[in-house]
Amino acid sequence: MNPIIGRARAPSNIALIKYMGKKEGSANLPENSSISLTLNSLCTLAEVSRELDGPVEFQWTGEAPEFVTGDGPVLVPQLQDEAISKIQSHVRRTDREVPAILKHFGLESFPPGGRFILKSANTFPAASGIASSASAFAAITLATTLTIACDKELFSRAFKSEPKLRSLLAAISRQGSGSSCRSFDGPWVFWENEQAEKLESRLPELAHFVLLVSASEKSVSSSTAHHRVKSSPLWSGRVDRANARAQQLKTALASGDLNQVARLSWSECWEMHSLFHTAEPPFTYWQPQTIGALNWFSAFLNSPASAANPFPIVTLDAGPNLHCLVPLEAAADWEQRIRTAFPDTVLLCDRQGKGAEVIS
Repeated sequence: MNPIIGRARAPSNIALIKYMGKKEGSANLPENSSISLTLNSLCTLAEVSRELDGPVEFQWTGEAPEFVTGDGPVLVPQLQDEAISKIQSHVRRTDREVPAILKHFGLESFPPGGRFILKSANTFPAASGIASSASAFAAITLATTLTIACDKELFSRAFKSEPKLRSLLAAISRQGSGSSCRSFDGPWVFWENEQAEKLESRLPELAHFVLLVSASEKSVSSSTAHHRVKSSPLWSGRVDRANARAQQLKTALASGDLNQVARLSWSECWEMHSLFHTAEPPFTYWQPQTIGALNWFSAFLNSPASAANPFPIVTLDAGPNLHCLVPLEAAADWEQRIRTAFPDTVLLCDRQGKGAEVIS
């Protein structure tokens, strides 16, 4: 029997209200709600080949998928045994749980089991603070699902038209990587407990820049950071502060208040990194170039703003690289400013996106 092939792409996402701190004993359930912007071309491409009559096993090939999407050059991540084992467990979890979801939408599935072979690659450096696990697990979950559904065309139509189907698959993906549940929809996504859902926004379409201070693997993984932040004295009240900020951000998105979005995002990223800096033991992702860029953006965010001259939205994930969001119509001007100020720093350019998608 010929193998069943599933191909998918899923973008990364950048949280403005952060997911940092997990509920104990949970399958990546967050302590507080978060809000993110789904990106576009900064993504993971995944291809899963499944042999139904093969032995029950999983293989990571360490190769890039053979299909092309126009997102640019791809980088195959260097995965350690622990990461490969985590992906294997997630593929098996998806194989177990997806049939019941498909049945709910009137879709048939192949019986569980068989041999799964995975190829995947990113359009950006992994483990450097650009949420590679989010895009990776979203893409792998969707590609694996395509090898489970008997009729890929029917599934693809349902995936596009049924928000509930995307939400249920996002919940499975979340068990592999928490923030991956936010990469199934977009551009704006609100995540609270088990549920990730699309948010309406009156903001203009946004361009996205990453100042790639470092593409090296992080010295402290995000998983470790989730646990260590709870040792910070600033953890007390953190959940309430983040949830309140999330509600304020939802209001600002609904009203199209770009300057308020920028203020809330700026405060939130400083608070998250303050948790790192005051944990026991303390740690930091910042490098000298990070601090220089933060100081440079501070000059804009501390100046008077207006509707005609809005603040840039600036944030950092758990890494040294800065993210900047500006209206698409102002992208060329901001790109020139940033390149002039940081001529020796790699700048990744992107825009907001719509979420994970099937590649036919």
